[in-house]
Amino acid sequence: MKKNFRLQKVLEYRERLVDLEKNKLAEINSKLERTKLKIVEADEIINLKVEERGTADSRFRSMYDKYIKRITNDKNMLIKLRKQLELNIELQKKKVVEAIERHKVMLKLKEKHVDNYRTYLNKEEMKLIDELAVTRSARNEN
Repeated sequence: MKKNFRLQKVLEYRERLVDLEKNKLAEINSKLERTKLKIVEADEIINLKVEERGTADSRFRSMYDKYIKRITNDKNMLIKLRKQLELNIELQKKKVVEAIERHKVMLKLKEKHVDNYRTYLNKEEMKLIDELAVTRSARNEN
């Protein structure tokens, strides 16, 4: 029996996959947080411009209306993006869990290999001890 775990490369590959999937999840989470901040900023701008529109000269009210409409459209696009990112996060979480489970399978196989190797070494050691005992007892009898 060999000491080296034959599937070590597979184990390392699956470790890298877990790291990659976790990094993707973190990236999507950061995009979601940035999008949420942009939505809040858009709300603040809309509220500010609505207040300014009320005190503005009648010549500029149509410009305020157009600007508020544009910011509102941008906000709606951000809300759609937020929903999409939330769906992507759920999918990515499933991928992370699956990658972790696959990694755990390989870890269990490696642990089993290590246990089997220890058992093998113990048996070999016992064989050597038995052989020494037999040869010593044979010398003592002569």
